[in-house]
Amino acid sequence: MTGLEISLGAVGQDASRLRTHAEEHNAALNPLVQRGDGVSSWGDDGMFGMFAGIYADARETSMAALTALSTALGETGDGLHRVVRNNSEAEAANVRNAGDIWR
Repeated sequence: MTGLEISLGAVGQDASRLRTHAEEHNAALNPLVQRGDGVSSWGDDGMFGMFAGIYADARETSMAALTALSTALGETGDGLHRVVRNNSEAEAANVRNAGDIWR
């Protein structure tokens, strides 16, 4: 053992957890997305209008960041699933090839 081994079972579980977190995070964002810009219902075009514009811009920026976080979580989970698959396939190939050496 080198200390660099990968526990494929643990990595697979963590990959599934990350994918689940991404889906839950994205679902939690849905009500916020459905609200639109968050200020249209205020109906103010006077002095408060400047604040409403700034608020809408800040909300748009935060929603973009939160959506990107959901995407990154999901892609990380998918990547970890690929790590498990690739390592499993490589180990199987090594076992097959190692057997061929002694024939």
